[in-house]
Amino acid sequence: MEHVTPGNISYQRLTALLWLTVYVVCFMHAYISWGTVTFFYLGLWYNYDLVNALLAYSIIALFGCILPTSLNRYSDFACWIIFLIIFIPAILCISVQGFESFSAPGLMLSLTVSFLFMIYIPRVLIFRQGVITQRFQSDRFLFLFMGVYFAAVAFYFYEFRGMLRFSSLESLYTQRALFAAAAPSTLALYLTGWLSNAMNPYLLAVGMFDRSRRWLLPVAIAGQVLVFMAFAGKVMLVMLFVVVGFYLFAIKNGRIVVSRLTFGAAALGMLVSAILIVTGDRPSGVAFDVVSTIFMRTLALQGAMVGVYADVFSDSPLTYWSHSNILNLFIEYPYKVPLGFVVGIRLAGGDGFNANSSFWASDGLAAFGMIGVMIVGIVFGVLLSLANKVVTRARLAFAATVSLPFLMQEANIPLLTGLVTGGGLFMVAMIAYGMPAPKMRRMAPYGPPRGSLAARQFAGQLKERIAR
Repeated sequence: MEHVTPGNISYQRLTALLWLTVYVVCFMHAYISWGTVTFFYLGLWYNYDLVNALLAYSIIALFGCILPTSLNRYSDFACWIIFLIIFIPAILCISVQGFESFSAPGLMLSLTVSFLFMIYIPRVLIFRQGVITQRFQSDRFLFLFMGVYFAAVAFYFYEFRGMLRFSSLESLYTQRALFAAAAPSTLALYLTGWLSNAMNPYLLAVGMFDRSRRWLLPVAIAGQVLVFMAFAGKVMLVMLFVVVGFYLFAIKNGRIVVSRLTFGAAALGMLVSAILIVTGDRPSGVAFDVVSTIFMRTLALQGAMVGVYADVFSDSPLTYWSHSNILNLFIEYPYKVPLGFVVGIRLAGGDGFNANSSFWASDGLAAFGMIGVMIVGIVFGVLLSLANKVVTRARLAFAATVSLPFLMQEANIPLLTGLVTGGGLFMVAMIAYGMPAPKMRRMAPYGPPRGSLAARQFAGQLKERIAR
């Protein structure tokens, strides 16, 4: 039984598959017993089909077997997060929604091919690492970054100074209405995404990875709270716990442990199922907020939207990517309202609501149908290849911690929107140039290290001195 001992790759695979099974079971329990009853009007319909169900479970098991359990490239980490947060909910929702306007097996297979592109293109398209990451010292980058950061925070505070308040869960939507009524400047709108999804997570990561800069942790928390006080997005506060929790739990000895990632997803599913069982599938108050934030806001809604987008654009004009503010300069956008509202109007009628969704729905189905789903997988795969160029193996844990909010927001917005307004491009610069090099405390010439210097590094230095 040596091949299933802890730490062995076979053991990691079996453990990951176990937690994936728990995650899927808990997701379907919450979907059937609560989601489809409470939020059926958002596309969480339930029409069981044995063939679709078996296909969905088989596809999930397939990727559970082929996704790497030893993460050495950034693309591998990104694919695991997308698999857990976006792909699994989408496949499960599509299998039970029962739409007749498109082929559910066809859409599931299109998503499968697209995800395969995302996994394997970075393994084939390989760029040389380390060229752009050696031009700046991290200390100099952090000094320049902090100047930009404090200027951005000061401007943001000035822009929303008259409406900042720490909203309760009951008043979140009132505060968002005030945010929209304030008619903030374009820069303030961009800063909302840049600060919450890139700049504050970067400061959190630096503060956690570099013991000499722990003072950045309260700065990042205060910056995130400031954005929440203006925009009132629950996910902005949730991201603080997600980033810190990922650093403390999923990273061990500088490596990202896949079994811990899958356990984290399963733990969220078990928490939701436990609350629903205890409350008799009728959560209220804090219990309702927890279940709706974890299950609906983070997982099921975005999975359901993939099927909804396929239904809407099966008989509506495709955008051919003109929903992007850059590409619509060259391609005429066929609607008078933003893409999310086009779908929201079909769902709710009247003025509808902004039914944003992931890159597979917006950049894929809305742009070019099921073929678009595969095209966006190729594009994402190439971008992950470029990310592998920036993120060396030594930078992987830091880059993963910084980029986790960006990857999670991709469940809710188009890819180009995430790169531009969501802070993705800023995040690349932070990872490339701003990874901290923790300073070692002073020590005697041959004393043991006391800072962040590893014992192996000290031993190597000692051997060199002896050799000399």
